Amino acid sequence: MTGSTASPGAVLVDGYNVLHAVPRFAPRGAPLEPARRSFQSWLARAARGRGVGEVVLVWDGRAGGHEARAPDPLTVLYTSEDKTADERILELCRGRYADRSASTWVVSSDREVQGPARQLGFEAIGAMTFYRRWSRGGPSGGRGAGPRSSGEGPGKPRRATRREVEELLDEFLRRGGEEPEG
Repeated sequence: MTGSTASPGAVLVDGYNVLHAVPRFAPRGAPLEPARRSFQSWLARAARGRGVGEVVLVWDGRAGGHEARAPDPLTVLYTSEDKTADERILELCRGRYADRSASTWVVSSDREVQGPARQLGFEAIGAMTFYRRWSRGGPSGGRGAGPRSSGEGPGKPRRATRREVEELLDEFLRRGGEEPEG
């Protein structure tokens, strides 16, 4: 995969993986439901602003597994208790999205998802990489979509987390050490 920043036709998102990786949404001991709603709202707005027709957000386990109501273009799936979001995303890759792999992103920082998704021809993107791409300006202007202040004051960059460093290293190695675009 090329690491394209062009908008995809569809995006499959590992919900809790992204929720806990992105400081803006991470509940950090707070109730999960408001954090999920905030993330879902941001994701739907960001997708509409980029003209993405379909975003499937997969959350781990609720009894019975079901689809929940969400604003277009977002579809929210809850897995059954015996299935993980990782497994459900890979099922979607092998099933409904198999013939659209070139135009579909898989968003997860889990290597157990990224590896198989890439082998199937999907562009697999880590949580922070995805959030940064979709928080930049674009058709929606990116206003109000940036991360919360790090509390370190103006002019002082926030230190990267271990997960962010690992994602950047993974992307660097995946590109064969090429300089990033733009």
